[in-house]
Amino acid sequence: MRIPRFALAVAALGLAAPQIAAAHTQLVASSPAANATVAAPTKIELRFNEAVIGATARATIAMTGMPGMASHAPMAITGFAAQMGKDRKSMTLLLRRPLTAGTYQVSWTAAGTDTHRMSGTFSFTVR
Repeated sequence: MRIPRFALAVAALGLAAPQIAAAHTQLVASSPAANATVAAPTKIELRFNEAVIGATARATIAMTGMPGMASHAPMAITGFAAQMGKDRKSMTLLLRRPLTAGTYQVSWTAAGTDTHRMSGTFSFTVR
């Protein structure tokens, strides 16, 4: 039985597609962890599944909730330094002072060797 070349090419692509999609940069861990409640952190650590291109790595921090305020507009936290790890799989956000009580959201964007920019967010609470 002869299988047309087109059918073989489609089958090969189907086998490769999940591996290609899995190659995108993903956040695999953070400290504080997503949805965690912690005491006043002085740094936030992000860990990716692959080495990222340093020039593409960005992060923002916003306070999204404050004790005693039911509706709080997001307030950007500024003045922190971002530092890439030597393995290029981690990024540390060094805060000037510990975060105060409230809820925070970290948004990140980064690209790995495939150069596709990926992004995500996670939140945590400071008691």
